[in-house]
Amino acid sequence: MAAEPRSRVNLIDRLRRGVGDADAEWEKAVARTRPGDLLCREGCFGCCLGSFEISLPEALVLRNAVSALPESRRTRVRERAARLVARGAASFPGDPIAGVLDPGRSEEQDAAYFDALEHVACPLLELPSGRCAVYESRPVTCRTYGLAWREERAVVHPACPLNLADATPAHTLETAVNVAPLLAGDQARAEFARADGIPSGAATTVAHALMGTAFAEPRMSEKETR
Repeated sequence: MAAEPRSRVNLIDRLRRGVGDADAEWEKAVARTRPGDLLCREGCFGCCLGSFEISLPEALVLRNAVSALPESRRTRVRERAARLVARGAASFPGDPIAGVLDPGRSEEQDAAYFDALEHVACPLLELPSGRCAVYESRPVTCRTYGLAWREERAVVHPACPLNLADATPAHTLETAVNVAPLLAGDQARAEFARADGIPSGAATTVAHALMGTAFAEPRMSEKETR
């Protein structure tokens, strides 16, 4: 059997490390908080409700992590993902079979799909523990949600309503996660993935990452993750 190209052998490991770099930005922001600002804790899963966009490189990391779960847990995760994909198939703004969002979709199309799933649990959420089935491989959004996000000196995404309850706008900005390094990380992950033939500008959702044909074997085969 021919040896795997070097660019593919360590792809998942490199992508996983890149996604993990978001933790550093989260910790920098947390260091600027005050006692009582942050109520995030293990078992709190309010941020695990609803569907959201993830990059295709993040999708590969997720699917690889789910593939490594014990069979019973893996089956339950995929069953939940299949139900979520079926529930939103009619309004999915892209190819629901491949699981890839249309880069040219409108804001109205996004709203029609994502708003309808606002209160649906993520397929990776395990209850009653409130834990993520693949916590170490979770997307960047999951790693940084809770505090606000900022670009330069402007808040571009609010904090979780449970956090920073009495914070002034200035303190919310001070404790916000800087998205500039995250965007740079997205570009780096896209470059890694492009070597594996993955479109850099496309995106998907958690459920579609697990069920979409765009992420099917053999790309996610065991030998490619060693």
